[in-house]
Amino acid sequence: MKNKRKILLITTNVKSFPEPDILLEDDYSFYYLEIKDLYRMSKEQLINKIINYINKYDIIILPGNLIWDFSEFNGKIVKGTIFQNYLFDLIKYVKPEELSPKVSADKIYGKIFRLIVEDKIKNITEKPLLKIKNLEIYKSYPRVFAEIFLYNEEKIDNVINIAKKYIEDGADSIILGIMPSISYDYLKNIISSLNKITSVPIGLDGNIEILKNFKDEVDILMSFSIKSLYENIDWLYDKVSVLLINETNEEIKNNIRELKNRELKIILDPIAYPPLIPGFLDSLIRAKAISDLGYPIMMGVNNVSELIDADTTGVNALSTFLSIEAGASIILTGEASVKNRGSVFEVKKAIEMAKESITLKKPPKDGSINLLALKEKDWLNNKIKIYGDRDLINIIFDEKTIQISCIDDCPISKLNSLEKKDLMKLSILIFRFCSPWSMEWDC
Repeated sequence: MKNKRKILLITTNVKSFPEPDILLEDDYSFYYLEIKDLYRMSKEQLINKIINYINKYDIIILPGNLIWDFSEFNGKIVKGTIFQNYLFDLIKYVKPEELSPKVSADKIYGKIFRLIVEDKIKNITEKPLLKIKNLEIYKSYPRVFAEIFLYNEEKIDNVINIAKKYIEDGADSIILGIMPSISYDYLKNIISSLNKITSVPIGLDGNIEILKNFKDEVDILMSFSIKSLYENIDWLYDKVSVLLINETNEEIKNNIRELKNRELKIILDPIAYPPLIPGFLDSLIRAKAISDLGYPIMMGVNNVSELIDADTTGVNALSTFLSIEAGASIILTGEASVKNRGSVFEVKKAIEMAKESITLKKPPKDGSINLLALKEKDWLNNKIKIYGDRDLINIIFDEKTIQISCIDDCPISKLNSLEKKDLMKLSILIFRFCSPWSMEWDC
């Protein structure tokens, strides 16, 4: 008979653990010790509580969010995951003896979470809410729609290149936002060219006349009010239409249910407004109110990111997460301004983070993906060491120590004695480690 390794799991709640996978039970026997006041103990109190168990088990696994270092126990006491519901999933890939006594498994093995998520998703069977060409829209895994705004008749090759970049960055559909001044022939050429270079659904966002003229050339028609949709319903049955929702009373909900009974293909757009004025929260509340009607919900987070003077990396992440919480299965974005460049890529990454978070039932932190573009999670400690606080940052580089303050007018001026390539590298690093105070520098 195979000699199984005995693993003791320390927890505040045994019920928070799922059943171990049957494959794990071939190699391990899992036991549990519930300590209700675990997070009110000192390290010494905890050790006194578990010391008698050390020789009875091969390894003791503590919750990953305990702050202490247990290196003195030579691998007998290690840290698991921060949340217990995916610890067994991780142990399929990482042996308990490979866990650290110092830091959580999340911080070391976050990249493995992608494999765990992919494995779990294979076993999920979910009926799509809608299918557009070959693109299936699911409630649990939102898609990215990327809008190209045609304010004038840009060279067709330029528009096609933008569409290609958006698709490379993760767009599942390309939407053309059309101004009335765009000519019929130009638009026809654009749509024809797009359909030649990609199989993703093409959408059109314009007035009713434009939509009607091109209904046979594109896959998605944007955008209709309830009134205009009913007025044009005869030619919309075989198309996917986007319905604007600016309020959510019972009459509107009944109208939407009636459209479902008529088997129209609809995407609901609760109109994402920018924060504060007129308010993104109201948009999220509208989305939540219609999330049980059985139609995909689209949130246009580009309205949020374009109208905030803040870095889009964080804005796109948070607005995407909140939209998904509210029931969105499509996130619409665009890159109309210089500031919003890269938004398609950022929203796609945010969706991947959300997918991982929801599947593992953990916050979107310490996973296989992140959107940390400016700030760092830890101080730098390799060939270049950077550590300290706002008022005193220590930089150790090439056996030199330089000290700066993040709140000086131009602290990187102290780096002038460095060679050009070193100056560039350190300037960027220090700007990141001094953020947000570096935004106020006057160099």
